[in-house]
Amino acid sequence: MHWLERWLLPSKCVLSGEDSELLDISERLVESWRVPLEVCPQCCEPSPGGQVCGACLTKPPSFDRTQVGFYFEKELVDLVYGLKYQNRFAFSRILAELLMSRLQDDKVDALVFVPLHVKRRRDRGYNQAELIAQQLAKHFRIPLIGNGVERVMDTPSQTHLDAKQRHRNLKNAFKVDSSAFRGVRRIALVDDVITTGATMLQLSRAIKSHTEIEWVEAWAVAKTK
Repeated sequence: MHWLERWLLPSKCVLSGEDSELLDISERLVESWRVPLEVCPQCCEPSPGGQVCGACLTKPPSFDRTQVGFYFEKELVDLVYGLKYQNRFAFSRILAELLMSRLQDDKVDALVFVPLHVKRRRDRGYNQAELIAQQLAKHFRIPLIGNGVERVMDTPSQTHLDAKQRHRNLKNAFKVDSSAFRGVRRIALVDDVITTGATMLQLSRAIKSHTEIEWVEAWAVAKTK
């Protein structure tokens, strides 16, 4: 039925309006987006030959692997901001589908979305990371742990902070309910965009400190260059 539906109602790019084969985003646009290559598998920063970088060898982060779909630029910015600030909920499926094509889920038992503070979630009405994670969990047929972590500090916006400020901003920002992770050993944290990795670092550190989780991956649709 899917091929018949595509034949009767061909997909249209939500940004350009042009026809698309499979997704509701133009393949021409997607092919022009840069993807992280020759990067450290742990932090996704540039590293010759795709080897673990010196920074991760010297001071390993609390997460064990990072998987990112694209660099945060061009039309992908419009998709992310459309979901995050303009209530374009359908964009969560498109973003998840874009990320799915670039993920390996073989080491993951469950997903955890990066939580928003209750005040920010109430103001926005939803958590964009949760919407993307729901799509990924459905596709990969793995559990989504929705009540395992809570953002207990209403931290200021991270947008204009450098890496050091972001880490300081997020210290003790998360509370973990260890009972939600019972029987789970390997998880992926899901967010829309990774910038410095401070959020993933603090969240994975909190989870590993309060549970028996052995392996944490950081998944994001995009990463800032």
